[in-house]
Amino acid sequence: MAGPAKILWPHLRLTLLAGLAGLAVHLALMTAKDGFGILPEFQPYRDLQALLDGLLPGTLGGAVPYVTGALIWGFVYARLHAFLPGRTALAKAAIFASFAWLVMATVFFSLAGHSLFGLGLGRGLLPALFMLPMLFAFSLVLALAHTRLRGNPSAASAPDTAKERKF
Repeated sequence: MAGPAKILWPHLRLTLLAGLAGLAVHLALMTAKDGFGILPEFQPYRDLQALLDGLLPGTLGGAVPYVTGALIWGFVYARLHAFLPGRTALAKAAIFASFAWLVMATVFFSLAGHSLFGLGLGRGLLPALFMLPMLFAFSLVLALAHTRLRGNPSAASAPDTAKERKF
């Protein structure tokens, strides 16, 4: 690898691996939710697939909801990491999860036809409140993986350095 690809690849690799780690935890929690019959009307992956159905039909459209967690949210976190308040992965995860929750509870639920905070699902604020700890678990694993993959395992409990902030 040479040139820009050599510089870009480590960042893409970090984003993808951290995103996949977060996604694995989120999928496990969603599987448990479905297995226990908790909020069966709350199906964010199915909702996202329905939103994208006209754009990306078939198998590709079915994969997109999972890719968004691994790539898009992973990329957004990687870009915001140095700017998120807090010195630990836990603090950064809490801030990022709150941001992601606000976006999902307002924009995503509205686009999916469930109105703000999922009130259109007929379960009050329960879907939105249920989504918060799930996004926190995703964000915590994402932040911890991101921190470890950057080669700074002590950053899970130590302040950021100026070098990290340049990323």
